[in-house]
Amino acid sequence: LHLARKAFFPGKLPFPVMHVDTRWKFQEMYKFRDRMVEELGLDLITHVNPDGVAQGINPFTHGSAKHTDIMKTEGLKQALDKYGFDAAFGGARRDEEKSRAKERVYSFRDSKHRWDPKNQRPELWNVYNGKVNKGESIRVFPLSNW
Repeated sequence: LHLARKAFFPGKLPFPVMHVDTRWKFQEMYKFRDRMVEELGLDLITHVNPDGVAQGINPFTHGSAKHTDIMKTEGLKQALDKYGFDAAFGGARRDEEKSRAKERVYSFRDSKHRWDPKNQRPELWNVYNGKVNKGESIRVFPLSNW
């Protein structure tokens, strides 16, 4: 959020911010989110995976891996499709987890939001190809190399 605000300062963000809500966050986080939306005049979209809610998915009875997959990963895919986004910014870094080491700053996904490491574009220094082909979407990780 801070980097996006810096990029468009002194103007407002020209896109909405989205929270994929698992319903299992601390109340302080929700208060902070709502305060930032109010103070910064953000356009907030909140999405909860209705299928996960209907199934009663939670981290205690289903385990954190299944909860994360259904409520966060599948929830994000649903939200991107529902609101027609072809790009989403994230805060992931390559050093956080082994599986992220191959991720690019511009990480392309197919129409089903699947990532194929063989179908990624070269990133030479700070030159990026952000063209989105029909059916593709991008996850952009500006902190990837930090």
